[in-house]
Amino acid sequence: MENTSEFYYEKLKSSDNPGAILAAMYSVLYDIPVSKKETIMCNKMVKVFGRYITFFSILDMAGSYHIQPETPLPLLYTICKRRFESTHIDSSVQSRQSLVSYVADMRKEIEMVNKQKAKIPSSEGLEKDV
Repeated sequence: MENTSEFYYEKLKSSDNPGAILAAMYSVLYDIPVSKKETIMCNKMVKVFGRYITFFSILDMAGSYHIQPETPLPLLYTICKRRFESTHIDSSVQSRQSLVSYVADMRKEIEMVNKQKAKIPSSEGLEKDV
């Protein structure tokens, strides 16, 4: 599996069609012929998660499930999603925050801004030279 992953990783770096490369790797790992179904599945995952997250997720799936699952798309999607979230935890933290408390904090900030009186400087002494 290590030689296979290195071979396909090198091909994936410079490929214009990563879905086909990943489908070929998937087929080799599960010892099945490459079909349109695997290519479409890999293209969907690449479109959503990118080539490298999909690559490592396929390796995770092949390492955990030695026999090809009956419905690999939902399983691969779940693995990709977990890998993406663990990689991008900083950007997804706010989405896990309670929106009720977030809106309440925003309302408090708006009230504070509204309470402050704006000090507008006088226009005395400003003459226009014509």
